Amino acid sequence: MFKDIFGNSPQTKILDFLADHPDYDYSISEISKHSQVSRPTVYKIKDILLKKGLIIQTREQGNSPLYKLNLDNKLVQVILKFDFEIAKRIADIESQESVKKYTPALVKTNYKTRNKKAVATSH
Repeated sequence: MFKDIFGNSPQTKILDFLADHPDYDYSISEISKHSQVSRPTVYKIKDILLKKGLIIQTREQGNSPLYKLNLDNKLVQVILKFDFEIAKRIADIESQESVKKYTPALVKTNYKTRNKKAVATSH
């Protein structure tokens, strides 16, 4: 969601991925794969995000540290709320558009059939 609004920067891609899965922790390789950011770039951005307190290291799996969003950070809380609100509004807009476009096929068929019969009997 963030990528659509804030652009396609590596930091945005990483935050977007982690915001979609705030309760889970990931290795650098997993973050790289799912956010489509190179591993060297993830390593650099990870350090920035750690210093800002946006992510935390949760544990180690083998020799790999795992990271997730720092849900106690006020900015992260705002980011998650914003992400939720944007997703909700987009879903509402898409729902309204699909309702406007929707016309039941049965109603169309019956309406056309009645008109054809009426036209046919009036001649």
